[in-house]
Amino acid sequence: MFDGILIGAAAVVILHGRLAGWYALPDSASTTNRSSAEGFFVFAGLMLLGLLGHSVVAPLQSAYPVSELEVHTLGLLLSLPLQIVLLATVARFFPTLPVSNRISRREAIRLGVRRFVPVCLLVAGVAQSSLLMRQLLVGEASDPVGHVSLVMLVESSGWVVPTFVLLVTLAVPWLEEVAFRGMLQPALSSLLGSAWLGLVVTAALFATAHLGAVPVDGLPGLFVLGLGLGVLRAQTGRIESAVVVHVLFNLLNIVLAWISTSASV
Repeated sequence: MFDGILIGAAAVVILHGRLAGWYALPDSASTTNRSSAEGFFVFAGLMLLGLLGHSVVAPLQSAYPVSELEVHTLGLLLSLPLQIVLLATVARFFPTLPVSNRISRREAIRLGVRRFVPVCLLVAGVAQSSLLMRQLLVGEASDPVGHVSLVMLVESSGWVVPTFVLLVTLAVPWLEEVAFRGMLQPALSSLLGSAWLGLVVTAALFATAHLGAVPVDGLPGLFVLGLGLGVLRAQTGRIESAVVVHVLFNLLNIVLAWISTSASV
């Protein structure tokens, strides 16, 4: 019953969004205020610094009595300052040019708050459809929590819990939006000559980047989330709307993970 409600709600969001023009991209959305090479370079730099942080702290788990979540959190804490330094350096020496369709930061934040519920309903509907397909084809249900980090979070205690929650509800969404929607999407849109093609490829790469952290049947929902975030980026000329939706989405998933785990105990 609940599955049908979620899928039906997603269908309503799709229809209403099309009628309301939620998916319309401005003509200038395929252009970027940075060169494609610069966008790809900064995106790759942010990803590599993230991998560097995790690779440096990974040996700790075999040398000290620390949990996998603690190692993951320490990796985020190490890579975050390096990524901020990279972005500050780029902003200092390679200033951005004006974007014709850019709205104010306040308007972008308000739009993100308004679009959060529709985007979440759409993601939930697609994710639920994917779970049902898995049950039909494989005959088994997925973990209700889904994301590996959330599974570790609900089983952890101590300093790592509030630290990890702060990171994945504030720092991680901001950095991912800077990387994927701020750098990669406009660079791809410019390179491919199509706003929609750049948006779709970015959303696909965004979902693929979570492979291993979520089961395969969870990727369609992340792809749809990437589409929603990409549309907001293209329509506003900013990343703030996408950041707001991403922050609230991660926070909601943490709350739902704790609720589902408590209900099963």
